[in-house]
Amino acid sequence: MRKAAEGDRALAGIGVVVVLAFTALNMATPLVPLMLLDLKATPGLLGTVVGVGSIGSLFLAVPGGKLVNVWGYRPVMARSAILCTASVLGIAFFPSIAGLVAGLFFLEIGRQLFVLAVQSQTSDLGADRDLNLDFGWLNTFFSIGQLLGPIIGGAIADNAGYFPAWILIASLIAAAALVLPRALPLQPPPAAKAAAASGPAPSRDWRYFLGAATIIANLASFAVIFVDTARGTFFPVFMREAGFNATTIGFFMSLRALVSMTTRLYMKRFVALCGGRLPALVTSIGIMAAGIALTPFCANAPLLTANAVLVGLGIGIALPLSLATVSEGVRPEDRGTAMGIRMLGKNLALVTNPFFFGFVAQRFSLSAAFFSGSLLLALCAIPIHLWSKNRSRVRATVGAAE
Repeated sequence: MRKAAEGDRALAGIGVVVVLAFTALNMATPLVPLMLLDLKATPGLLGTVVGVGSIGSLFLAVPGGKLVNVWGYRPVMARSAILCTASVLGIAFFPSIAGLVAGLFFLEIGRQLFVLAVQSQTSDLGADRDLNLDFGWLNTFFSIGQLLGPIIGGAIADNAGYFPAWILIASLIAAAALVLPRALPLQPPPAAKAAAASGPAPSRDWRYFLGAATIIANLASFAVIFVDTARGTFFPVFMREAGFNATTIGFFMSLRALVSMTTRLYMKRFVALCGGRLPALVTSIGIMAAGIALTPFCANAPLLTANAVLVGLGIGIALPLSLATVSEGVRPEDRGTAMGIRMLGKNLALVTNPFFFGFVAQRFSLSAAFFSGSLLLALCAIPIHLWSKNRSRVRATVGAAE
């Protein structure tokens, strides 16, 4: 009971820090594409700027996971928050395309290190915890930030301009760093804990981190993040072209996060209804694909609401399930590295999707870009479905033999 209570307190502390940091980071979500539009950037240039901004984080994913294992959770969170604060201040004081590229480059590195540390600590809150539920709570914390951030950022941009919005973003991230000592206890780094318990950890072969379940989970994460990040970049452009202001754009982006936040309430029942984690993962990807395909037809509030609900449900269920699958495949002291490998796939999505969607949007149309995203999700769901079916048949055969 005591260990369970300690784990719950740590999860609550993670919640405080994540809500502060991710409210700030998601304030930037509508600001970046809208600033680029004001700077006369084409859809292709917009995609290039966002993609180049993510390149640094692409190469830091696996080393970042190792840093979490060696430095520990809280130190990585604190250092990443400092880097994010400095990056945002750079964008605020140098509001140009060059300033955005440089600022986003370091901001994405800081965000990635922060997320790696948070996800790794969530996977290590104690033995016998339900990882589906713990990651469901983490998704809720992220979603609160995704809910509040775009609304606040859009409203400030409309009423006061971009500079005050960026200053508030920097202030909130700094506040997250300041509350860390009170919100989270300082724990020994995972590598040090493992060494104290059973001696130095043996070197791990890459095959240890790349089991079939982990590959499937990474494929799901890649597809969902690839499409959702592109939606975050081009959905504001789509809505601006349809005549909506920044406040309304922020509202509907936040509505998607609100729906994602509610998935923790019915995650367990959804997984049971679908027949297990992997079938639930396939179903959630299908729901998201339907929402993305609906986007080009969203010319009024009811359709925009339906779009936000479908996309929010899909990503709100898919990401926690993929995280739980990755975590259960390795030992606790190796989860930082495992999360780093998953983050590598995520960063590959972050780097490539702006170029891909920017090219499709400029060569054809924004509608074609959203349709291509829906098709990609459907194609990625197929191998996950086939592997899940094959796994079920194997288990049934083994059970019958016994």
